[in-house]
Amino acid sequence: MQARTGRHQAVVALLAQERRVFAAKMRAARAVLGWSQSALARHVGMTQRAIHKLEQGETEPRRATILAMETVWREEGLAFEDLADGRFRLTVPPSALVRLEGTRRRSRAGREPQHDLDLAARYRG
Repeated sequence: MQARTGRHQAVVALLAQERRVFAAKMRAARAVLGWSQSALARHVGMTQRAIHKLEQGETEPRRATILAMETVWREEGLAFEDLADGRFRLTVPPSALVRLEGTRRRSRAGREPQHDLDLAARYRG
């Protein structure tokens, strides 16, 4: 019974780690793209509140949500590589950075609202 409980706890810990990594990927991609939580929500057909909960690691993402996020990332040219130690690498094409810089210029000129670029890591493991 104790071995079974230990395996269960290990699975729960692994799922929590995956949830935190997905949340960090969402925050990183959103920051690179210069999108607010609301803008990301519009792109994937969710609410801002749902995006917030996912980014905080409060909610286990559904498979459809993961696929929708991965589709947006791919369409925007972002590529995530999962590393063996649980970290990930984000590759950003120059075109995404050019779009981000253009968005920031328009924001400073007062033509668009300022974007939320919160990329602070909520988990350090």
